[in-house]
Amino acid sequence: MSKFNHGKWIKQYKESLLEKDSKVTLKDLLHTTKVDGKKADKVDIKIGAENDLAIEKDKDGMDVYAGGLREAYQLGQGWSNDFDYVGMLKVGSQATYEMGLENLQKLYDSFEDVNYHSENKFLGYAIDEIENPGQDANQAQENIERDLADFARACMETLKDITKGKM
Repeated sequence: MSKFNHGKWIKQYKESLLEKDSKVTLKDLLHTTKVDGKKADKVDIKIGAENDLAIEKDKDGMDVYAGGLREAYQLGQGWSNDFDYVGMLKVGSQATYEMGLENLQKLYDSFEDVNYHSENKFLGYAIDEIENPGQDANQAQENIERDLADFARACMETLKDITKGKM
């Protein structure tokens, strides 16, 4: 039985993150031997203290745990133990009027659920303006664009803060 080459694994893992169409699976996290010396045949994906040892950083600077990878952020997703804050902030930084009211509301709900109120207030202003544009449609459109730009700027600032020093 060959000894696990940690350096080689990290290099392959990082290279796979750079490839556009590739994705890392649980199989990629499979070590060749377990602690008891037996051959590993599956990865334990239970969430718990025994799986809380981070083994690597992913391309967003977030920890990858022995138990598996984070789920990618989905619009409207609520908080979970492996919530993708970076993914949510990236979506927020690219939010536009063209996403539609329903998707903007889902994004708002996610930010609200994970207590990102400082950023979310700007998205809330935009949603309010979309729902109640008032008499002047041109002014409403300007306000919406300004609020979404403020929201994107706030998301980018937070994204910079949470990823600083993690790579």
